[in-house]
Amino acid sequence: MAQFVLALHTSPNAAQPAHYRSLLALRFAQAAVTAGHRISQVFFYQSAVLHGQATAEQSIATQWQAFAQQHHIPLVLCHTVAATEYQLEQLAEGYSNGGLTEFATAVAAADKVVQF
Repeated sequence: MAQFVLALHTSPNAAQPAHYRSLLALRFAQAAVTAGHRISQVFFYQSAVLHGQATAEQSIATQWQAFAQQHHIPLVLCHTVAATEYQLEQLAEGYSNGGLTEFATAVAAADKVVQF
């Protein structure tokens, strides 16, 4: 089976239809895992780093947390974007800071990268 890395670029609070990208990515991830594929990382970039807000009440962010915990999938936020553009200092449980180096390393080991 294939190993995937997912990259999300849209805020969980984006206006329609953009906010559906996170939900679409989650449904893709669920289907991939059900089909026997492996997801080595979900990388949140640009405004998607807002998924990791410690005070996030968005249902999609908590759905990502539950899915990732169940399947042991790292949810990695771009630390530079989170810190400089959004001043995110505390992250919600299940999310971690990383960078493009971690993303590139995961991509190099993956069979496929899917961007949402």
